[in-house]
Amino acid sequence: MSMSTGTKVLIGCGIAFVVGGLAVAAAVFGGLFWIKGKADQFTGNEKRIEELKRKANAVPFTPPADRVIQEDRLVKFLGVRKRMFTVYEKHKDELDAMSKKKQADFSDLTTGVGVFNELRSTQAEALADAGMSEAEYAFLVQEIYKSMMGSAVAQESGGKSVSQVAGETYETAAESAAKARQAAEQADAQAQKGEGNLTPEQRKMLADSRDASKKMMEELQKNTGDLQKQAAAMRENAKALDAPPQNIALFRKYETEIRKYAMGGLEWMGL
Repeated sequence: MSMSTGTKVLIGCGIAFVVGGLAVAAAVFGGLFWIKGKADQFTGNEKRIEELKRKANAVPFTPPADRVIQEDRLVKFLGVRKRMFTVYEKHKDELDAMSKKKQADFSDLTTGVGVFNELRSTQAEALADAGMSEAEYAFLVQEIYKSMMGSAVAQESGGKSVSQVAGETYETAAESAAKARQAAEQADAQAQKGEGNLTPEQRKMLADSRDASKKMMEELQKNTGDLQKQAAAMRENAKALDAPPQNIALFRKYETEIRKYAMGGLEWMGL
């Protein structure tokens, strides 16, 4: 039995509708399965990272009172950083490209999260293998950066510490204020010596000038005292930034490797 043209069109439309519906369903359910797969993968990765962290953190660590880094622990730390750097270097071009975009898209987000999780996983595994807790790792990061700063300051200041340079900056300002006050007092004394030869108008001008000078000297006196107090406070506060000489020496010995594996910015993300 032959079919009319209309019937064929209707059947064709029906087939197209069914095929189209199947395509949509496949896309929707495929997307759901993809999301579920990623979620399962993320959950599995998180469990693995937590297990590795438990293993690493089972190694006890108490920051030494003198904050001195032991060389063998620095070498272990650099081993961890080297393994993380391998991941960082592998994705460096992607990360650089993302950083240059004015507006990130969804693919940038997934890429960024993927790289971040890969780094976390690598770090956790490396710490567990090295027998280094997260607390010790954080301690070393902090002390190494303080040593880096301390080394630079010492080179520029003839071997002085950060707190010494910070305190001296204010002390120098205080000395300058004291010298300015001294000069003003001497100028006023000189003016008074020749006051007898002045006309009444000149005496009045001198008196006005002396009043202004007195106010300036009072201000300088106050500033000198304030700066001296600030110098002492700054020196004391900046002691927290001082690195033990042993750490600076150790930093200089391993400076090339430390700088190579720095991966600036990752520390602020807990890495």
